[in-house]
Amino acid sequence: MKSYNEDFYRLFNEFADLLALLNENSFKIRAYREAARRLKEGEPITKRNCNKENFKKLPGVGENIANKMAEYIKTGKIGALEKLRKQVPKPVRDMLGIPHLGPSRVRGLYINLGIKSKKDLIRCAKNGEIDKLPGFGQKLIKQILNALEKGQEKKFRHARKDVEPIAKKLTGIIKKVKGVEQVIVAGSYRREAETVGDLDILVGGNPNVSGAEKKIYKNFPDHTTLASGETKIAFVIFPQNLQVDIRFVPEDSWGAALLYFTGSKDYNVMMRKVAIEQGCLLNEYGLFKDGEYIAGKTEKEVCKKLGLPYKDPRNRK
Repeated sequence: MKSYNEDFYRLFNEFADLLALLNENSFKIRAYREAARRLKEGEPITKRNCNKENFKKLPGVGENIANKMAEYIKTGKIGALEKLRKQVPKPVRDMLGIPHLGPSRVRGLYINLGIKSKKDLIRCAKNGEIDKLPGFGQKLIKQILNALEKGQEKKFRHARKDVEPIAKKLTGIIKKVKGVEQVIVAGSYRREAETVGDLDILVGGNPNVSGAEKKIYKNFPDHTTLASGETKIAFVIFPQNLQVDIRFVPEDSWGAALLYFTGSKDYNVMMRKVAIEQGCLLNEYGLFKDGEYIAGKTEKEVCKKLGLPYKDPRNRK
């Protein structure tokens, strides 16, 4: 039976984007973003449980959003969203799909320079008009032009089964690097969610980071590098348009980092709250009390110190 979670994630983020383009109430925009995030990570929504009263019980969903969910499942569209789309020209909406451009920047380009399409954007970027706008530096303009020339689009969520071969290939390459002791793909991939955004890969040991980077890029030549340093490398693989973040984690922080980067967000918030109640600080580097390191080498060690049961990643909602 079809799950509507991904549909609602996409639709309510589109609501938020269009409202931001129209300079609407920021609280309303945040409400749609929060609903999208919660529904993406929540239990599957199917026609079997598509009752408005059931929707209102979901985290982040109020009367207004519940009505829209019920309308979409019944009719396949949302009238209010259709009206919003008519208020913003499609070429302007399409610019939201360009990497590095969010609603506020697209609104600035449209309002201040009359940019209504990707063609307008390229012309204004090359003749120096965009330089005059606040928030647009030379580096950012170059990145936007590069993305347009390569036909790149913003990342989106991928079916887990589609990224699994890439995840296995990457971990296989990294494991062969001298000094690597362990490699785990964290995030929603580790939680075995139906869809995956980025691939968050944690690497333990003392490897040669630049050597690892060279081996990875040799096997994935069609990529764009986003970050390159001693503790993290990040890049986007094409044509899949999949972002990969690889973090090199010290032994004492391995368990804490694995908890942090596996998520979910709500599960992490719960753990940090428990830590605070005990006078501690929990982050990706470890569990601390009065500035002193207490635990962090393994997930079970951190949970035990906090008096919490260890949960399988699949159950971390």
